[in-house]
Amino acid sequence: MIKNWTEQNQVCTPEDTITLFYPFAGPDFPFANAFYPYAKNYLFIGLENIGEIPDISEYMDIETAEFLNSMTEALSDFFTEGYFKTQTMKNNFRKSNFNGVVHPLLFFIYRTNHTITGFNYFVIDNYGKPLFVERLEPLDKRIKGVKISFEGKYGEKNLYYIQVDLSNDNYKESRELTTFISNFGLKNVFLKSASYLLHQSNLSDFRQLLISQANKIIQDDSGFDFKFLKENNCDIKVFGNYSRTLNSFNNYWQPDLNAEFDRQNAKKLPFRFGYNVPFDETAIIFATAKPAHSIDYPLFRVQFKMSWHKLPIDSFPKNFPDIDFYFDEGYYKYTTGNCKTQDECREILDMVRKNGYKDAFIIEFQKDFRRNFQ
Repeated sequence: MIKNWTEQNQVCTPEDTITLFYPFAGPDFPFANAFYPYAKNYLFIGLENIGEIPDISEYMDIETAEFLNSMTEALSDFFTEGYFKTQTMKNNFRKSNFNGVVHPLLFFIYRTNHTITGFNYFVIDNYGKPLFVERLEPLDKRIKGVKISFEGKYGEKNLYYIQVDLSNDNYKESRELTTFISNFGLKNVFLKSASYLLHQSNLSDFRQLLISQANKIIQDDSGFDFKFLKENNCDIKVFGNYSRTLNSFNNYWQPDLNAEFDRQNAKKLPFRFGYNVPFDETAIIFATAKPAHSIDYPLFRVQFKMSWHKLPIDSFPKNFPDIDFYFDEGYYKYTTGNCKTQDECREILDMVRKNGYKDAFIIEFQKDFRRNFQ
């Protein structure tokens, strides 16, 4: 049902094979797969333990029964309300034989008609690359993850789950995480039952990274703030109905989003999604990034600064024309000038170097690639 709806509304098409990025996902593979079945890679991030796979073949009957009972308990919220509850997962994953997201992830991948072909733990090295290991050591302070490979109707796929805290204090110290995420390139983003974390100031750094690398965004009201999407020049369509939040999230009610549902005369959806399922409401916000202005390629600019933190444009010299940035390989890269030829850009390059940016250089932007001129 969801797959048919996404294709009818051009939310997802067979061309949408780029990575699906699902922050705050936990083990929610079913919805990610339903909305974006053509993705080649799924990138999940959560706080929940990764876990280990026990050798069930060595279990006594009572141990097998306990394991299956743990699985049933872990999935109960998902099957009744459509999402996982953080505290419930923490409690469920404390058991020695059922200790992380790998158990429900493997279950869901198998139950969605996929064959599992690979399972590898990894840590992220200082350069943002996955370093595969036999097992995850508790005393290893590096960011940990698991890669699950599988295949099905739409070919070979990989799911990466990494366990990490995305709050600003931790994120600023994890340059390798930014690089790891950025290495997946442009992504479709999926946000569901996300506790309104991206509305909060202590996730502002990750929020900016996420919007800068987003192609299409599917979310409920707990993802990006509606105002934030408008401020970032997104085209927005809404589907379903939105008239309230859960009592525990009253502070995150968005009157302007409610008005947008009225303005677009959004129609009720044929499936359940998000926190408002108990109220028989499903709200979907579908956002696509759009350029602030059309670009006439080729375009030549002078690149003069890069930083793995976003810097305010007004912190640079006032005489630098048309300052902009792009995000590449984990860095914000700042450029100035809009020139049709390389020769036209040399005067700006000289001016930028005289302002102290001795390593500045000219960069050519084409529609599908960039080329540097030192």
